[in-house]
Amino acid sequence: MSSESTIASMGDEPDPVHYREVIFPAGNSDFRAARNRCAQACREFNRTPDDADPEERSRKWLDIVRPDRDRTGDGGLAVTHDQTFANPALKAKTPFVKPPINIDYGVRLHVGGSTFINRNCMIMDTPVADIVIGEGCNIGPNCCIIGVTHPVRLDERLQRNSIGQPVTIGDDVWIGSNVTILGNVTIGSGAVISACSLVTRDVPPMSLVRGSPARVVKMLRDIPPYVPGAAPVTESMTEALGLRNRRPFGLDLGLDGLEGVGGRCGREMGRGGERGTCFAERETGDLITLDGEEEPSDDGETNDADHENEARLGLGLDIGRRRTFSGGSSSLSSGSTSRGLLAHRRGGEREMPGEAHSLLHEGRRHRRPNRSIRRLEVEVIAVMTVAIALLMVFFFAGVYLGPRRISFHGSG
Repeated sequence: MSSESTIASMGDEPDPVHYREVIFPAGNSDFRAARNRCAQACREFNRTPDDADPEERSRKWLDIVRPDRDRTGDGGLAVTHDQTFANPALKAKTPFVKPPINIDYGVRLHVGGSTFINRNCMIMDTPVADIVIGEGCNIGPNCCIIGVTHPVRLDERLQRNSIGQPVTIGDDVWIGSNVTILGNVTIGSGAVISACSLVTRDVPPMSLVRGSPARVVKMLRDIPPYVPGAAPVTESMTEALGLRNRRPFGLDLGLDGLEGVGGRCGREMGRGGERGTCFAERETGDLITLDGEEEPSDDGETNDADHENEARLGLGLDIGRRRTFSGGSSSLSSGSTSRGLLAHRRGGEREMPGEAHSLLHEGRRHRRPNRSIRRLEVEVIAVMTVAIALLMVFFFAGVYLGPRRISFHGSG
């Protein structure tokens, strides 16, 4: 970590003091004044456009994290990230942060100059614990780093105290969008955090984690390297705009090897509207898409046959477990009791190929005996209920009429 950037050099303190929790009265006037100062500095920074002068952006960032600095040296701070791409020897001293960003105090926030922070980042820091983000990190949009908490017990919480907790993120960490990182967490250098994960514990270096709470999926060394030529490469904006690249509306059903598997139709609702989904469901609860992708089950186990494109994860990481239909014990066979879910959309109307149509009717034929059995069970239960009711009527009638008959015969 560069000592010239806004991050404190990790070599300065070989054995830093570490408290898991520090209690402080956040409602006191001095703490409130520090928050108000940081809020004003964040507002000024968030008003700065992306194409503003690099000197201005660097100065406004330092107003957030180093308000008491010597401002005479501000003039030589600006090294843009575009310049570092052109000349790797240059070292940026302030991170590239896209507004808006929200920070509570800022005075104990240390961010490496070569780090990129995307929009809508929220850092809930405190004046009692450091939040450290190393060099070369990429932080996706809508991420939260939360270094403050409150007591769980009600009697302690009513005392209006806050608890500060440190957070350390190493160098070259990639954090996907909508990730939340809680206090007392250290993320090792080179780690990758999948989108929408909740990080509640330490993350090993060079590992891939995901989930809520986040857990290690695999180590990065186990991910196959990118294969040269596997994807097109563009070198200019003209080439980029000339590249035809659009996902099709219709789905490649990939029905080979699924003969005899029952089908049922359904749709999955997404943010962009209604979209078709196609998968088979095993009795174990695993969901397998017809193109060979398997969704993770609830047991938390990982699959060894992860897809190669995990090595090219985006800020919305595609790290679903994969399994192909190989015909083994984990594959779908003609004798399995799985049910295929098939949905196909083209031009706003649902159309089914003949093969898919036959699968759907095959599944309906498999379901008819089950419906007949259920109907028979209902009829048997109804008959038994009527019989029990009649027996109870006869019983109570006998109890009521029996003494009257005995007394009548005795008097005669």
